[in-house]
Amino acid sequence: MDRNNEAKSKADLIVAEAMQKPDREGYPKLTEEHPFFGRLRYFMADKSHWLGTATDLLNAINDTATPPNTVTKLLNKFSIDLYFSDGIDVHFRRTNRKKIIELYRYRRSEKRE
Repeated sequence: MDRNNEAKSKADLIVAEAMQKPDREGYPKLTEEHPFFGRLRYFMADKSHWLGTATDLLNAINDTATPPNTVTKLLNKFSIDLYFSDGIDVHFRRTNRKKIIELYRYRRSEKRE
């Protein structure tokens, strides 16, 4: 195995291991039960639209434990589940320097199919 493939294999193993276990500092696993989602559902309960960065969202929901890059990973990974279970639609777009998250909450009768 050449050096590039060996490095890639090690990286894949590290990512796979991180997805299966909480890290040493006790962060929760990246699953649909992550505490971030409970705060997000509560935050979006009375809103139909929200726009901002991952850091803005963490500040809005008063979450000091979740890193901004984890928010983006969670929303990317579980956006379909979030839509079908809670009617929250997630969109990403990029400006010159920022990745913007757009959240829309639909009532059951309004959901796009």
